[in-house]
Amino acid sequence: MGKTIETEVSVPAVQAVVHGIEIKGVRDGAYQQARIKGVSEGITRGLMRFIPGLGSSDDPFTDEIKAELRDGYMLRWNEINPEVTYVAVDGQWVKESEFKGKVPAKAERFTLNVYAAFSYTQQAFGALKTEAPQKHQIIGEIRTKFNKYVSNCLNDLKRDARRIYNEDNGIKASRNSVSFIDWLLNGPNKDPNKSILAIIRQRAINADKIGHDSTAVPIEKIDKAIAAFKAALAK
Repeated sequence: MGKTIETEVSVPAVQAVVHGIEIKGVRDGAYQQARIKGVSEGITRGLMRFIPGLGSSDDPFTDEIKAELRDGYMLRWNEINPEVTYVAVDGQWVKESEFKGKVPAKAERFTLNVYAAFSYTQQAFGALKTEAPQKHQIIGEIRTKFNKYVSNCLNDLKRDARRIYNEDNGIKASRNSVSFIDWLLNGPNKDPNKSILAIIRQRAINADKIGHDSTAVPIEKIDKAIAAFKAALAK
């Protein structure tokens, strides 16, 4: 009768630290995911008390509420995106931490974080495009990324609040059998103001008013594109 040979399988110790959260393994990660989910729901419920209509309205955010939410999101963005110092070398701005070589003692520098990026008025930021194109691009990237971050946070908040509101009030999500084209033109409930095309147009208007998005398409081009799309459908 042969002997049973016991083997020991060694599993490498792997840890992950993301945004200051240490995950020691799958089990620990699952626990933290569930814990954070509960915390997130509690925060959403708390915000529903401060923001009338959050969860029950499609557009619950007043300009004042949006400004407060944006300030809060900016605090968090600044925590996870530390400031960066740029130095001028041979007429180009480079990150000082990534520059290989000795930086001249009198080299021009500027430090950038999300607060500095939005400290420019729209007029001053626009002027950089001709006065300092590379600096305009660097600052513009942060402004665009942060605006997208805010948009995602707001959409997540509205989605989670809607789910909580529906669950608390026994409302079951229903699917509308709307054709794709009808959805584009008239929205899910035959409301043209909530159609995809109307939303695209309104976002272009908002971007133009706020002036934070350097990639925004002018409303004139949006209107021409929408008109051309509708004309093509009518043929």
